[in-house]
Amino acid sequence: MCADTPGGSPDPSGEVNPNVAFLSVLRSRSGRSPLLFSGKVGCTDPKASSTQPPDCYVQLKTSKEMHSPDQWRSFYRQELLKWWAQSFLPGLPRVVAGSRDPAGSVRSLRTFPTLELFELIRGDREGWNASVCMNFCAEFLGFAQSIVTQHDPRVVQLFSGEPGGPVTVSVHYDAPYAFLPTW
Repeated sequence: MCADTPGGSPDPSGEVNPNVAFLSVLRSRSGRSPLLFSGKVGCTDPKASSTQPPDCYVQLKTSKEMHSPDQWRSFYRQELLKWWAQSFLPGLPRVVAGSRDPAGSVRSLRTFPTLELFELIRGDREGWNASVCMNFCAEFLGFAQSIVTQHDPRVVQLFSGEPGGPVTVSVHYDAPYAFLPTW
Protein backbone atom coordinates (compact mmCIF):
# COMPACT_ATOMS: atom_id res chain seq x y z
CA MET A 1 0.00 0.00 0.00
CA CYS A 2 1.12 3.55 -0.59
CA ALA A 3 1.39 5.99 2.27
CA ASP A 4 -1.36 8.60 2.29
CA THR A 5 0.32 11.91 1.56
CA PRO A 6 -2.23 14.74 1.69
CA GLY A 7 -1.47 17.62 -0.62
CA GLY A 8 1.19 15.63 -2.46
CA SER A 9 3.78 16.12 0.29
CA PRO A 10 6.22 13.28 0.90
CA ASP A 11 5.96 11.44 4.22
CA PRO A 12 9.50 11.55 5.66
CA SER A 13 8.62 9.15 8.49
CA GLY A 14 8.35 6.26 6.06
CA GLU A 15 11.22 4.18 4.83
CA VAL A 16 11.50 3.15 1.20
CA ASN A 17 12.91 -0.22 0.30
CA PRO A 18 13.35 -0.43 -3.49
CA ASN A 19 13.60 -4.23 -3.23
CA VAL A 20 10.00 -4.54 -2.04
CA ALA A 21 7.33 -4.41 -4.75
CA PHE A 22 4.36 -6.23 -6.16
CA LEU A 23 5.16 -8.65 -8.94
CA SER A 24 2.02 -8.98 -10.98
CA VAL A 25 1.15 -11.23 -13.89
CA LEU A 26 -1.17 -9.45 -16.31
CA ARG A 27 -2.94 -10.22 -19.56
CA SER A 28 -3.17 -7.53 -22.18
CA ARG A 29 -3.32 -7.10 -25.92
CA SER A 30 -1.31 -5.17 -28.48
CA GLY A 31 -3.21 -5.06 -31.75
CA ARG A 32 -3.99 -8.68 -32.59
CA SER A 33 -1.32 -10.06 -30.27
CA PRO A 34 -2.41 -11.38 -26.88
CA LEU A 35 0.17 -10.77 -24.18
CA LEU A 36 0.91 -12.42 -20.85
CA PHE A 37 3.68 -10.74 -18.90
CA SER A 38 4.98 -9.98 -15.47
CA GLY A 39 5.79 -6.55 -14.19
CA LYS A 40 6.93 -4.85 -11.03
CA VAL A 41 4.32 -2.56 -9.50
CA GLY A 42 5.09 -0.05 -6.76
CA CYS A 43 1.91 -0.29 -4.69
CA THR A 44 -1.86 -0.46 -4.64
CA ASP A 45 -4.13 2.50 -4.04
CA PRO A 46 -6.87 1.66 -1.53
CA LYS A 47 -8.80 4.76 -2.69
CA ALA A 48 -8.82 3.75 -6.37
CA SER A 49 -12.20 3.68 -8.12
CA SER A 50 -11.71 -0.07 -8.64
CA THR A 51 -9.87 -2.38 -6.29
CA GLN A 52 -9.25 -4.84 -9.13
CA PRO A 53 -5.79 -5.02 -10.72
CA PRO A 54 -4.49 -3.26 -12.70
CA ASP A 55 -6.88 -0.35 -11.90
CA CYS A 56 -5.71 -0.16 -8.29
CA TYR A 57 -1.98 -0.38 -9.10
CA VAL A 58 0.31 2.64 -8.95
CA GLN A 59 3.76 2.87 -10.50
CA LEU A 60 6.24 4.60 -8.17
CA LYS A 61 9.21 6.46 -9.63
CA THR A 62 11.77 9.05 -8.59
CA SER A 63 13.82 11.53 -10.55
CA LYS A 64 16.26 14.23 -9.61
CA GLU A 65 15.01 17.76 -9.11
CA MET A 66 15.11 19.77 -12.31
CA HIS A 67 16.00 23.43 -12.46
CA SER A 68 16.52 24.27 -16.13
CA PRO A 69 14.51 23.97 -19.34
CA ASP A 70 17.14 21.54 -20.72
CA GLN A 71 16.71 19.25 -17.70
CA TRP A 72 12.93 19.28 -18.11
CA ARG A 73 13.22 18.60 -21.86
CA SER A 74 15.50 15.63 -21.22
CA PHE A 75 13.12 14.34 -18.53
CA TYR A 76 10.12 14.56 -20.87
CA ARG A 77 11.96 12.91 -23.76
CA GLN A 78 13.62 10.08 -21.86
CA GLU A 79 12.16 9.38 -18.42
CA LEU A 80 8.52 9.88 -19.34
CA LEU A 81 8.90 7.49 -22.29
CA LYS A 82 10.15 4.74 -19.95
CA TRP A 83 7.45 5.48 -17.38
CA TRP A 84 4.74 5.44 -20.04
CA ALA A 85 6.01 2.17 -21.57
CA GLN A 86 6.13 0.46 -18.17
CA SER A 87 2.62 1.61 -17.26
CA PHE A 88 0.56 1.77 -20.48
CA LEU A 89 0.62 -1.82 -21.72
CA PRO A 90 -0.25 -3.42 -18.38
CA GLY A 91 -2.97 -0.80 -17.90
CA LEU A 92 -1.63 0.95 -14.80
CA PRO A 93 -3.63 4.16 -14.47
CA ARG A 94 -1.03 6.44 -12.89
CA VAL A 95 2.57 7.09 -11.97
CA VAL A 96 3.43 8.82 -8.70
CA ALA A 97 6.84 10.44 -9.01
CA GLY A 98 9.03 11.80 -6.27
CA SER A 99 11.45 14.61 -7.02
CA ARG A 100 14.67 14.04 -5.07
CA ASP A 101 17.36 16.48 -4.05
CA PRO A 102 21.13 15.83 -4.54
CA ALA A 103 21.23 14.02 -1.16
CA GLY A 104 18.55 11.60 -2.40
CA SER A 105 15.67 12.86 -0.24
CA VAL A 106 12.28 13.17 -1.90
CA ARG A 107 11.13 16.80 -1.69
CA SER A 108 7.87 16.74 -3.66
CA LEU A 109 5.42 14.35 -5.28
CA ARG A 110 3.55 14.59 -8.55
CA THR A 111 0.94 12.26 -10.00
CA PHE A 112 0.97 11.60 -13.74
CA PRO A 113 -2.08 9.87 -15.26
CA THR A 114 -0.60 7.27 -17.63
CA LEU A 115 -2.93 8.18 -20.49
CA GLU A 116 -1.80 11.82 -20.28
CA LEU A 117 2.00 11.30 -20.17
CA PHE A 118 2.39 11.65 -23.94
CA GLU A 119 0.55 14.98 -23.83
CA LEU A 120 3.54 16.52 -22.01
CA ILE A 121 5.79 15.85 -25.02
CA ARG A 122 3.27 16.36 -27.83
CA GLY A 123 4.68 19.69 -29.09
CA ASP A 124 8.33 18.54 -29.07
CA ARG A 125 9.44 17.60 -32.61
CA GLU A 126 12.31 15.53 -31.20
CA GLY A 127 10.15 13.87 -28.55
CA TRP A 128 8.54 10.46 -28.56
CA ASN A 129 5.14 9.59 -29.96
CA ALA A 130 2.85 7.02 -28.32
CA SER A 131 1.43 5.90 -31.69
CA VAL A 132 4.91 5.27 -33.09
CA CYS A 133 5.78 3.26 -29.96
CA MET A 134 2.64 1.13 -30.21
CA ASN A 135 3.13 0.57 -33.96
CA PHE A 136 6.70 -0.60 -33.28
CA CYS A 137 5.40 -2.92 -30.54
CA ALA A 138 2.74 -4.42 -32.83
CA GLU A 139 5.26 -4.87 -35.67
CA PHE A 140 7.81 -6.50 -33.37
CA LEU A 141 5.22 -8.84 -31.85
CA GLY A 142 4.08 -9.89 -35.34
CA PHE A 143 7.73 -10.55 -36.27
CA ALA A 144 8.27 -12.53 -33.05
CA GLN A 145 5.16 -14.64 -33.71
CA SER A 146 6.48 -15.51 -37.16
CA ILE A 147 9.82 -16.63 -35.67
CA VAL A 148 8.68 -18.44 -32.53
CA THR A 149 6.94 -21.46 -34.02
CA GLN A 150 8.20 -24.24 -31.71
CA HIS A 151 6.41 -25.03 -28.48
CA ASP A 152 9.39 -26.47 -26.64
CA PRO A 153 10.18 -25.04 -23.18
CA ARG A 154 13.86 -25.91 -23.66
CA VAL A 155 14.18 -23.60 -26.67
CA VAL A 156 14.79 -19.88 -26.19
CA GLN A 157 14.75 -17.37 -29.03
CA LEU A 158 16.84 -14.37 -28.05
CA PHE A 159 15.93 -11.14 -29.87
CA SER A 160 18.44 -8.31 -29.87
CA GLY A 161 19.04 -5.08 -31.70
CA GLU A 162 20.18 -1.50 -31.53
CA PRO A 163 18.06 1.57 -32.28
CA GLY A 164 17.83 2.10 -36.02
CA GLY A 165 19.36 -1.31 -36.75
CA PRO A 166 17.87 -4.69 -37.59
CA VAL A 167 16.57 -7.11 -34.98
CA THR A 168 18.52 -10.36 -34.88
CA VAL A 169 17.40 -13.68 -33.48
CA SER A 170 19.52 -16.46 -32.04
CA VAL A 171 18.17 -19.85 -30.93
CA HIS A 172 19.42 -21.49 -27.75
CA TYR A 173 18.70 -25.01 -26.52
CA ASP A 174 18.94 -25.60 -22.75
CA ALA A 175 21.07 -22.45 -22.65
CA PRO A 176 21.64 -20.14 -19.71
CA TYR A 177 18.72 -18.11 -21.09
CA ALA A 178 16.23 -20.89 -20.29
CA PHE A 179 13.92 -19.89 -17.48
CA LEU A 180 11.11 -22.45 -17.49
CA PRO A 181 11.50 -25.48 -15.22
CA THR A 182 11.65 -28.85 -16.97
CA TRP A 183 8.39 -29.94 -15.39
